[in-house]
Amino acid sequence: MYLLMVMFMAGFLAIIVKLFAIQVRDAEKLQEIARIQYESREIIRPMRGLILDRHLSILASNITEYTLSVDPSVIKRPDTVARFIANALQIPYRSALRFLRDTTTQYTVIEKRLSEEVAARFNDWSCYGVRLSPNPRRKYNFRALAGPVIGYTNVDNVGKSGIELEMNAELSGTEGYIVYQRDARGSRRPEVDYPKVKPVNGRNLVLTIDQVYQSIAEEELSHGVELHGAESGRCIILNPHTGEVLAMANVPSIDPNNLHEYSPEKARNRSVTDLYEPGSTFKIVAMSAALNEGLYEPEDRINAENGVWRYRPDLKPIEDDHAYASLTLRGAFEHSSNIVSAKLANELGDERFYKYARNFGFGVKTGIELPGELSGELKKPLDWDGTTLNYLAFGYNLNVTALQIACAYAAIANDGVLMRPFIRKWLLDEDRNIVDETVPQVVRRVVSSETSRTMRSFMQGVVDSGTARLARIEGVNIGGKTGTSQRLVNGSYSNTSHVASFVGFFPVEDPKILILVILDAPKHGYYGGSTAGPIFRRIAMRIINSSSEFAKEPEPLYASFKGNDRIRVPNVKGMREDVARSVLTAHGFNMEAAGSGMLVASQFPEESTLAARRSVVNVKLVTMDRDTTRGMIRVPDVVGMSLRQAMNFIQSMNLEPSPAGSGVVRAQYPAAGALVPKGTRCTLDAEARIITANLY
Repeated sequence: MYLLMVMFMAGFLAIIVKLFAIQVRDAEKLQEIARIQYESREIIRPMRGLILDRHLSILASNITEYTLSVDPSVIKRPDTVARFIANALQIPYRSALRFLRDTTTQYTVIEKRLSEEVAARFNDWSCYGVRLSPNPRRKYNFRALAGPVIGYTNVDNVGKSGIELEMNAELSGTEGYIVYQRDARGSRRPEVDYPKVKPVNGRNLVLTIDQVYQSIAEEELSHGVELHGAESGRCIILNPHTGEVLAMANVPSIDPNNLHEYSPEKARNRSVTDLYEPGSTFKIVAMSAALNEGLYEPEDRINAENGVWRYRPDLKPIEDDHAYASLTLRGAFEHSSNIVSAKLANELGDERFYKYARNFGFGVKTGIELPGELSGELKKPLDWDGTTLNYLAFGYNLNVTALQIACAYAAIANDGVLMRPFIRKWLLDEDRNIVDETVPQVVRRVVSSETSRTMRSFMQGVVDSGTARLARIEGVNIGGKTGTSQRLVNGSYSNTSHVASFVGFFPVEDPKILILVILDAPKHGYYGGSTAGPIFRRIAMRIINSSSEFAKEPEPLYASFKGNDRIRVPNVKGMREDVARSVLTAHGFNMEAAGSGMLVASQFPEESTLAARRSVVNVKLVTMDRDTTRGMIRVPDVVGMSLRQAMNFIQSMNLEPSPAGSGVVRAQYPAAGALVPKGTRCTLDAEARIITANLY
């Protein structure tokens, strides 16, 4: 009895100790274990913010895809479940049944990336052990448009390159969660008393990019790369007064929707990550510095050494492509003289030349909101040898990015003031209210207003009569500079591998658009003026024809004479329909369109005629169709256009105009709509138009 009593007392004592351990010592730990057993927390992912262009066209949006998974260990009737899954996914029944046979597994993925349409087939059917998991995924609405600039996200919707990476924190938002209660079978149901935190969606990002300009730049750059057999190409379009990046094109590009088709090398944004020796486009430093320091006047002459300057007998001479006995400063810039640039740099000296180069932004990052930007390579004067300054003068012995060159020329276009480039315009909340705005930021004044005006006139001379005559556009004053540099191949400069470039802006009187075009290793021609220059011209022509911003203001002749409210009709031929409508509305007219297409081919009343205010202008629309799959081009309808407009339009389509007569085009051959190879000659028969106006 005593033994039994002791045993019972020991047992009760053990129970008391264990209860103490459970209820007191380990209470919190065991409560947590129990909570985990009957509670389940599920993360709620936020929607990633949209990426839009400056006109609020959506470049990057979101779609929801679904993952279909099963737990074969709890499915009671696998044959019925397999039959339903097979019908929903439109796969063989045996393939669906194969996923359900292994009852030892608790999680088997049947299909990933199911569309919402397919997932909807499971809405009215539920089976314990079958689950659809939503997964938000990025959709890039314009496919490869600005692909390397916008970047892409990974499977977890986290930015990995481009804007998606740089602005990931703002675009991502904050995760939420919901707590479920689980029963003994593992089924889950939400409880009112359990916490639920809603996710905070990412902010929407508005870029400075103009979708139309970006499309034009990419199309023409791609055509130029193909035409000249180049390895790659870059194009940047800036607003020189604000620093806004209106377009940034890279060839080759990527479609972020289909990353598996591309190598990582193609995903980089070459405009900020690739370095090159700029060649003659760097002559802006020596020339503007010499003018700004008062060393020379624009018409002062300098000995050009008949094309060969042996500045040291033991070193290779500096040579020009064309031999001149002497050149004015203006002529030296227009004809891109290496010798004169080197002489100007020597007169400036190491310290002053280096100061101007740094002030133009070389050797430092621009600060644009893009990942991977390099600062370039500009050695300090202490590291220079006896040849460095001479070769720096015409763009060798340093490395720059395309964006640095564009910004330097934008400073000349902006009256001598360097602006910080930016690509992020606004951050918007879910209701599209602006919560943050990037404002234009002045970096520094580089040269005086007078020097910048002189340099702009020099650059206009480059286009009008210098090395960039192929970049001219009739009726628009273009300023620019060509660049051609040899590339380093196996440690030495190659005579067969070059970088060809052209940078220009328009109109020279008040530059609104700056365009830089660079071709890497073109095989069919390599001078910047003959390769990159024509690409600039085609881009500029299409921008001018697609935007009312560059439409000339009407010059009313007797706009209201003796109480007669008649005004002069503006010229809208060659413009897009929406642009033409806005121009006519701004001038007090209504517009009615006939035909299919997007470009205005003719108008009535004709331009410059006097018509009643608020009267109707009838326009004829045509298509601008290019069949790139066969390398053929559809001839546009230019009948009714002025001969100048028709020639510009024909050239923008990569056809060769052959004008006959003057005035207005009355006939054309080949006929409008015909498919012809690139470069086909199009005959334009024009005749003078006589305009009469009753002045009384």
